[in-house]
Parts: sequence; structure tokens; C-alpha cells
Amino acid sequence: MSLVICSNQDSDGSSERQKSNLNQPWSFKNQLTSTYNIPKDAQVALQSCKVNIDGRISVNKDNSIFYQYFGKKLNMDGVTEPFIEDTPYFPVFSSAISLNGVDQVKELSQEDFANELQAGIRQTTYHPNKKEQTDVEVLRNASTLEFLGYKITMDQNEANIAGIPADNSFEEFYNQDSVGETRFSYTGGVFTRTGSVAVGGAAQRAFGICPFRPMNLCGGQLAVNVSGTAGRANASGVEWLVGLSRYLNNPNDDGYYYPPYGGYESDLNDLINLDYIDGFADFGICRNNADELIVFHAVNSTMTDGSTKLVPQSINYWDNASSYFNALSAPLDLAGQDYTDVRFEVTGEKVKAEIYDNASSAWRTITEYRAGEAFDNMCKPVPQTAWCLHPVLGVGVTESGGGVVTNGSCTLEITTFNEVALSVYDPKTLYQGGWYESMELLGILDRTCEIVDKRTILSEGNGDTYAQVGLNASNKVDLDNVLIVLPSEIYKPTHHANTKELLGFTTGVVDTPDDESAEGIQIFQSRVVPDVVSSLSLFLRLDNFNQSVKNARVGNHSKILAHLTDLETKVGRQTYEPNNLVWLDLGNSNELNVNEFSLSFSYVNEQYATILTGQSIACLYFRPKPKM
Repeated sequence: MSLVICSNQDSDGSSERQKSNLNQPWSFKNQLTSTYNIPKDAQVALQSCKVNIDGRISVNKDNSIFYQYFGKKLNMDGVTEPFIEDTPYFPVFSSAISLNGVDQVKELSQEDFANELQAGIRQTTYHPNKKEQTDVEVLRNASTLEFLGYKITMDQNEANIAGIPADNSFEEFYNQDSVGETRFSYTGGVFTRTGSVAVGGAAQRAFGICPFRPMNLCGGQLAVNVSGTAGRANASGVEWLVGLSRYLNNPNDDGYYYPPYGGYESDLNDLINLDYIDGFADFGICRNNADELIVFHAVNSTMTDGSTKLVPQSINYWDNASSYFNALSAPLDLAGQDYTDVRFEVTGEKVKAEIYDNASSAWRTITEYRAGEAFDNMCKPVPQTAWCLHPVLGVGVTESGGGVVTNGSCTLEITTFNEVALSVYDPKTLYQGGWYESMELLGILDRTCEIVDKRTILSEGNGDTYAQVGLNASNKVDLDNVLIVLPSEIYKPTHHANTKELLGFTTGVVDTPDDESAEGIQIFQSRVVPDVVSSLSLFLRLDNFNQSVKNARVGNHSKILAHLTDLETKVGRQTYEPNNLVWLDLGNSNELNVNEFSLSFSYVNEQYATILTGQSIACLYFRPKPKM
């Protein structure tokens, strides 16, 4: 048996800047002046080691998990309503580090960790008015500068951006076969139907969506002229549709742009009755083929076979006590009427639909939220699945006897669209759009968005009373931010949340801000000084030998020699000596003549542990394998 002592440098005091790449504290080589002989069939074990851990925070995707929730605050007693099933909200999986890229360990100073936490929260913030509005900073004692934790400030951007979508910003939104075809144009706010020729016995659908930026939910409006010089659809008596919708990256199994758990069921939509523009929208105002004014929303409905789907359902606005048309007993007949514009306004969860009465120069309420009103008489609350709403436009045709298509080039004109100013937004890119869009790209709609869209409060004919939330005195959405840092049975599902100590909180659910002096701004601060040590295990590798080790975490043969079990939560100068030596076979059938030892310290993913500094020492035992 023989002992070999390896070190990257002679002492802890050597300047790190003077070390070569061959002598880093986490990876170094020792070259011998003479050959060292290792007998055949030898074994090796770690006798002891010494390292210096610099105190940076080591985090990866597995130890940095928490959840964000933005919605109605739930009661923690688990008995008092509301329960999460009674809301249109769902906890959002988040990480203190970026969820993009490879699974790497990040070694961060406190300031760097604050920056990563801010980026991680922003990456998984899906409400358009909250995007890019969270800041994280390090808390320190004003006089001693002692580290105290983190300050998380969550705000909203309520500003309305005036204008209209840019030219050519609409894209096909009917079915996958229509993508790439020229069925409409969009320039200067005017959406013009160009696909007027009947194909396969039916006119082409001119139905598009603008995914450029989402609508402002703090009082934003979408206004469209339907019967003027540039918007001729209503005056021409053709079907038209003005809507707001989540973006769909993929068509359903039938090739249509509907959620995979949604569809257009004609037997359930007699009132909607659209022949040429029956595409998807979360909210829509339209003129159907019977010249009736229809308002609809996409809600969970029971099919004839007993299954449920997200389908468009007409709203009985004439039964809504707040509607201008509540004296009617059926939809308004638009034929011969001088109504020229329609618009949506969204305030928090509330969606209001209006139409402009040109004869009286006044906007008339078609339907809006009213406390106590039946669910089927007003728009559903804006659910988390449809936080990012985009303009949807559709223009139909008229068809005379014999299938002759006329009025094939009618138009709609957007006169107002209030979007949210965002530096980065793309619903086609993971984590850059809304919640539905990102869950769709991740392929987990059935475990997330479908659950929300099929809740009772979003289902046709439900009798549950749900108080829709509007804006506060600062014109911001009057909902609460909640951080879930340990798994919760109230805010669920929140599997694997594990950042209570890392962020310095004393409870698993943090639902009460430390400061809410300005409405709409909620500030959360560490309640105790967070852990600033690594919670990740360290390993020693002997890189230039062939010891028999399999690292199942990465699925490969490994050079790991020992797990340094006593060091993973330590800071400063540390020594480790195992209670029992673990001997590993080198598998050498002949004597080895060695002139170099190469060692490194890593995490379980085999990434270098660069939190080490100064002098590192490893003492190795070699011996012939005992005879049985």
C-alpha cells in the first residue's frame, strides 16, 4: 500500500491570477520527476482531501424551483373559499435560474443570484401587464453592508399604447391548409378579403390573427369599423367577425386552429351560424348568415357523447340587464341598421362588448360583466389560458343561387388597438408569449391549460357565482402575487418547490407582501437571512486512471473517485476524511508506470466545481487487490 499526495499549489496564499490552467483549485495535474509504479490488479481509494469553498451560491434546475401565482388569493385554512378550482388561475412553474439551455450548475455571488432570480421570474411571467415588471435586488444592512436577503418588487405596466397593428402583421388562423395562401391582406389598419373564389364548392375562409403584441388588460380596447369607407363588411351584408384570442401554434387533429381539447360543434352553435369564418376566438362579435348580431365566447361545453370541449357559445346578451338591447327577445337584426363600429374593452378579468350607433352617435353596450348576472348572458372572465389576447378578424361572402360568390373583397378596419409595450414578445417562442402558448410548446396542455379551461366557472350554463375582478385605483389589475416555495396543498399543483431557505422565507406560501404602499406594486423581502452555501454535492475525480465507476445521473462511465459527503453545505477551508475507505478497481492487468496525476472536483453532472479557491489537496491510497 502506498500514499500519493496531490495538490494544485503549495499554499492558500498564492495569487489565483498567477496560477496556470493546469493548476486550478478545481482541476489540476501533478507531474512526477520519476516514474511511479502501480502493481497490476491495483485498487485506489481517497484517504483525505482539503479544499477552500468560496461561499458562492451553487444552483441548478433541481434546487431552484418555486411557483408564481397571480390571481385571487386563496385561504390557507383549506376550508374557506375560494379554492383554486374556483378560479381561472393555475400556479406557474418557475426557477431561480433560466430554464433555457443545458442542465448546468451556476455558481453565483449574491448580486449575480439576484440578477438570475429576476430573469427567472420574468421568464415565467405570462400576464402581459406583468411581463418585464419584476425587479430583484440584494438587501444589505445600511451601515455594515451585511447581507440580509433579497427584495422582490412586482409591478404592472398599465399604460395604454395607442395605435393599430403594423402592416402585414396578420397571419392565417383558420386551418393548416390555408397557411401560405393569400386569402386576405392587411395594410394601414384595413383587413381586406382577397380569397373570393370558391374552392371545392365553398368560399375560402379569410380569417386571421395578429400575434405581434398582446392586448393591454388594464383598460385596453380593440375598436373596428365594420361599415364605413374602409370597413365595408357590414354595409355589404356579409358575415364578419371581430375577436380576441390566445395564439395557437399548432392545429388540432383535424387540421384546424383550435385547442386540441376544443372544436366547432355546429349542433351547439345554431345562433352563431357562421358559414365562412367559423374559426377560433376566445371572445367574438360577429354578424352571422342570418344578419344577426352575435357575441360569443369559447367555453367548456358538454357534447352529445358526454365528453366536454372548449367550443364557441353564443352569449344571450339580450337577457343581460346592463345591455342596451335587453328589451329584445332574440339577437339584434343588423339588416338596414346604421351600426358602424364594434369594440372590446378589457379591464382585468372583465370583457365588455360594444357597438356604435351611428344614427345617435353613441356607443351601445352589447354585454358586460354584471354582479349576479347569469354566466351565459355575459363574457367569461379572462382566464390564465387567454391572458395574452390578440386581434382576430374574419370576413365572409354572400352566396347567391347556384353557389355564385359575391361581395368577395369586403373589408374591416382597425381604428384602435391598445397593446402592451414589451421589449421581447413572441408567442411562437418558449417563455416569450403567454401561458397557453408556452405550455403548448412544452406539450403539457393536458396537465395545465385544459384543467383551467374545463373548470366549472368557465363552463356553459354554470350556476356558480364568480365575482369577476377589475382594476384598482391605480388602474392595474386587482389581483394578488403569491410565491410558493414549498409544495402546497392549497396552491396546487406545486410539486418539488424547494427554495424556502434559498430565498430566505419562513413559510412555504408567501402571500402577504412586506410593502404594498402603492396599489398594484407588491414587494416581498426575505424574512430571514437566506442560505448562502451550496446544497449541491461535491465529487473528486481521478481523471487519468480507469477506475470502475458508472455515473447513472449522466448515464456514462465516470472518473469519479469519491463523494465528499461532509463538504456540500460548508464555506471556507474544509477537510474531508472518509470513515471507511472505498476501494475501486483500476482494472490494470499489467503494472502501470505513471508520471502524472490529474484530479478535478465536480458536481454530479460532471461539471467543474469552480466554487473552490486557493489550495486543494487530495491524498490517494494505492494497493494490490487483495486475493480472495
